Amino acid sequence: MARRRDTEKIVNDLSEIRRKLDEPVSGLPALQKHQEELRRKVLETVSAGTTGLREENRELRRRQERMINDLADTRTAMEALRREVAQAESHTPMTSTLDTAAAVEVQPQEPELMELRADASIYEPKEKKVDNDEGSVGHSDREIEDRQQPNGDPPAEPREDAAKPDTEASSSAVSPPIQAAASHADDEEELKRKHYQSLLSAAAIASARFICHRETWGFLIEQTAPHRHFRLPDRVTDAEDGRIETYLSGRSLLAVLVTMRRLLDANHRGEDDDTADWALAFAVYQRTSLAVTDCRITPDGDQVTTIVLDDRCASVDAA
Repeated sequence: MARRRDTEKIVNDLSEIRRKLDEPVSGLPALQKHQEELRRKVLETVSAGTTGLREENRELRRRQERMINDLADTRTAMEALRREVAQAESHTPMTSTLDTAAAVEVQPQEPELMELRADASIYEPKEKKVDNDEGSVGHSDREIEDRQQPNGDPPAEPREDAAKPDTEASSSAVSPPIQAAASHADDEEELKRKHYQSLLSAAAIASARFICHRETWGFLIEQTAPHRHFRLPDRVTDAEDGRIETYLSGRSLLAVLVTMRRLLDANHRGEDDDTADWALAFAVYQRTSLAVTDCRITPDGDQVTTIVLDDRCASVDAA
């Protein structure tokens, strides 16, 4: 009997639970409806957030594409500007050479012309003296020559003889400036040839050891870093006496040579009057050019190309 009562009680409780679950307000249908609403709200929130993120991503992509296009245009403009600057630099030494030649020609002309006038005045007394010494014989010779030419034109041969001293004197007066200008142009061509030879030698180098003071290295980085062929070395080792030691690729050596040569040319043209920059650029350029020019094709295991800026007294061994 007790078990039956317990069983009936359990059945009644289950019926009550089922009834409550079947209620539309607080039962399973209400829970399912609430879950559907929550799911719908979550989907709406996620969709709205995803849509905003997609729009932001599209805007970022459009901005990135515009930046890439602007960078491409800037690179093209920089390349064109670099070519124009290179052409201007290639034409500037020739112009300065011509200006120098013109300046050299202008300065000595006045004293040379005075000497020419003095020479011309010398010839006139000689003719008069000959006429006075010869007397009637000179006059008779002139009368005979005048009779041979009916129109009274002067003979051709004396005119050519008289013109020869002036021509020779003028050529001698102009030839030194021309020779000086030609010598200056030859020096410019030789300097350009050596520079190109250094560039060709540096382009064939895989790696070069570079030793200098850390402040000299800072100057080199400051001047050469903007060049598109310069690459910072992976490691810079500190040495004694404030020096550093690193390795530069052949491509970076090209950037060093071109940048230092540009600084030297700018100082030569008067665009940069900083003599300290000129001295540092000259030292770096000279040592780098000497080091790369002395390189040859050698087997593996030979000594690597070394560039050293560490001049010391004679009593101390150079590093």
